[in-house]
Amino acid sequence: MSNVQNNDNPFTPSARKMTDIIDVHSHIITNLGAQAPTDKLPAWSIEQSLSIMDANGIAASVLSLPDSASHVKGPEACQLARRINEQLADIVSRHPTRFGAMATLPALAATDGVLEEMTYALDTLKLDGVATTTSTDDVYLGDTTYDSWLEEMNRRGVSLFVHPVPAKASRSIDLGIDVSILEFMFDTTRMLTNMIFSGTKNRFSKIKIISTHGGGTIPYLLARIETLEKVFGPGKGRPQLSTSDIREGLASFYYDLTAATSPAQLFALQQMVPISHLLMGFDNPFMPGWTFPPAIRDMQRWNGFSDTDLSSIAHRNAESLYPALLGRMQQSRAA
Repeated sequence: MSNVQNNDNPFTPSARKMTDIIDVHSHIITNLGAQAPTDKLPAWSIEQSLSIMDANGIAASVLSLPDSASHVKGPEACQLARRINEQLADIVSRHPTRFGAMATLPALAATDGVLEEMTYALDTLKLDGVATTTSTDDVYLGDTTYDSWLEEMNRRGVSLFVHPVPAKASRSIDLGIDVSILEFMFDTTRMLTNMIFSGTKNRFSKIKIISTHGGGTIPYLLARIETLEKVFGPGKGRPQLSTSDIREGLASFYYDLTAATSPAQLFALQQMVPISHLLMGFDNPFMPGWTFPPAIRDMQRWNGFSDTDLSSIAHRNAESLYPALLGRMQQSRAA
């Protein structure tokens, strides 16, 4: 006899609607720097983005190119990041109420170069935050290598969008599967765990860090991580963590829901993260337009969300992360 209970349908028949969505996970295709690690890049244009946004009730999208200047070094990396950031700023200047943008960093430049570009992007170009990757050359956020970056971000209280990249170490076990299907999830999992186990997230607690794709596999591994950390510890030379250290640390991240709107994913996330830390993301243009409506329907039908929750996830949570974008949108509405 099965012990599985016949639970109620996880979906509600309610005709609720998500409106004024802010998409925190959107990219551009440009001829500058490295593009996504895929064989064929999708078509992209500002017009295409606006069209798909209008068709899906997306009021604004926050653009980023986290990995684009991470494959060259030194002054060349700084020059490339500058050109990318100026291109992003130009898009925002032409469509200030429809787009925000996160600054690209020259990850392999000297620390002074990285900090100089961050300052220029945030203070001169007035971009809405910073974007980087979970790792660079297989060195993950949480390593002390990044402390100077994080100290400046923490001082400013910036919003930091962290996108996964395929680990170089994964190439030796290539299964012929696109990296976005599995490797991106594992890379995000490594970054989140390392940020907590190293104490980095706690040390730089003023940075509002956005993890993509529903946190990779973290929501499903939470209990395992808590249990086995007690057995094996958080790593050599690191102090033992309590269950609350781990739980509170993971709950302090923000999580976008790109390809993470199934009942299992939403339920797991709700056990780990406050509603105030869930955000909408669609990964345009790498996720095709036909994936947007089902994701929105999943959110509208999930019976674990109240109407207030839906409004928070649709736009209110993102508004708290991007006050300048919110200001531009409010000015436009008032006019």
